[in-house]
Amino acid sequence: MTDNAPADSQHTRRTARDRGFPKPIGPRRYATRRSGRPVLVCAGDSITHGAMTPNWVTRVADTMAPTMDTVNAGFTGDLAWNLLSRLDDVIACRPTAVTLLIGTNDALAQISRSWSDGYMKAQHLPQRPTAQWYEENLRQMIHRLQSETTAAIALMSLPPLGDTTKGRWHDYVAPYNAIVRAVATQAGVEVLPVHDRIADLITDEPQKPWDGTKKLMGAALARHFLLRRPWDAVARRHGFATTTDGVHLSTTAAARIAALVEQFATTVMETGQPGGL
Repeated sequence: MTDNAPADSQHTRRTARDRGFPKPIGPRRYATRRSGRPVLVCAGDSITHGAMTPNWVTRVADTMAPTMDTVNAGFTGDLAWNLLSRLDDVIACRPTAVTLLIGTNDALAQISRSWSDGYMKAQHLPQRPTAQWYEENLRQMIHRLQSETTAAIALMSLPPLGDTTKGRWHDYVAPYNAIVRAVATQAGVEVLPVHDRIADLITDEPQKPWDGTKKLMGAALARHFLLRRPWDAVARRHGFATTTDGVHLSTTAAARIAALVEQFATTVMETGQPGGL
């Protein structure tokens, strides 16, 4: 996950698109040209950004276009601290609803000193990532959103790593999902069960387990963008069902996130409150 921010472009079909990668407009551009319509802001890391993985926010934007605008506030490489640092951009959109899918990079930073050092350098972190720091940043995000907006807020549990629901990779994700649930409960906000919905797609453990490195990321991007292979085909080529490279999602998995967010946003538009999922 490298530090690439989504570029903003022009409105098309009432849904803003970025040049190069089709996805909704970014928060800074949207804030300067708000339409006055209700707006959903989807904030997170590369899984939301949608350059290294299927862009589920685009599907949400197309579904919700008749009733609300959608903003993609995903930045590739972000940890929770990075998202908190740019939360002003989210707040400036005056959102009706906000989803937060953040923490995969925080969990990955625990794999090894090499992962942690990489994030320290690339993301300009003021300290080494820990689960406690993740929780502090997540709580601050929720506090600011509740204090400075009237948005309905949904936290999202983190998807499985390594196409597995047990063992080492699950053990890295599980503590962060426990934090998501605890923070949401205390703050009284919704949790969208991303982990469970994607885990349902995993029927067998990978024949060749993910090795915990980034080496498949470049291969996945090359197969998709250079060889024009669908993301699901890339996932199968690498022996996975829900990820293309151990971290980033297949189209089938990304669609599960889109469905959850569409249901959340639709309920907010219909009732003004998030509904149970």
